[in-house]
Amino acid sequence: MSSIIVGSPISGAKVLQRQNFQRDINGLETITETYKIRTADRSKLAPEKDTIHASFSSFTLKYSRMAVETISFGEEDGGLTSMNVVYVGLTSSTGLPPAIIRFIPTFNAGIYGSPLTIEAEFITDMNENELALGQTAAGFSVPQSYYYAQQIVQMPSQINGVTLPGNPRATGETFYSIDGRIIYLGYCVDGVESTKRGQFLVAKMSFKEKQIGIGLFYGATRL
Repeated sequence: MSSIIVGSPISGAKVLQRQNFQRDINGLETITETYKIRTADRSKLAPEKDTIHASFSSFTLKYSRMAVETISFGEEDGGLTSMNVVYVGLTSSTGLPPAIIRFIPTFNAGIYGSPLTIEAEFITDMNENELALGQTAAGFSVPQSYYYAQQIVQMPSQINGVTLPGNPRATGETFYSIDGRIIYLGYCVDGVESTKRGQFLVAKMSFKEKQIGIGLFYGATRL
């Protein structure tokens, strides 16, 4: 049985050696803290996933919106282990980082404007259901339209303080006759995906121009 090196952590204690910080392009932040512990204490000291930084970290500054995502161990001589704790989230106490807006040329996507897909990548404190339903939360409000019992979620005017581009033309009826009508909806949600990271979702929403054709003009529908 190996002996414990003199000056090592006492049983049940952890000693912070270093803290590294990283911020992704979308604003999500990552902190990696390295602790020296006794190997025998690994199961006792390892934090559970989603443990809040403020309730576990030995660092001077405590963050209430950073949460444990992963941990790893590296066993060393003398009955010691290096424990790496990775937290993700935001170090700020309030607010959300600005969204990233991308313009993706897409074949046959346009109606009145350029054939583009607009994609927004952003951090949100919505839950998955709120994001999927386009409810109002986390810095933007999504208007909604209903046609043929199908929910069509129109593109918001802004996300996390970043203004999205306007529609190529005004929304509403663009053609009307006794035989039917065409209703232009502008840019609408075409797809949503998200990944849970700590207390937040890293979300992507894509938007394309859409319109509804009614009656004789049903063939003009683009959803």
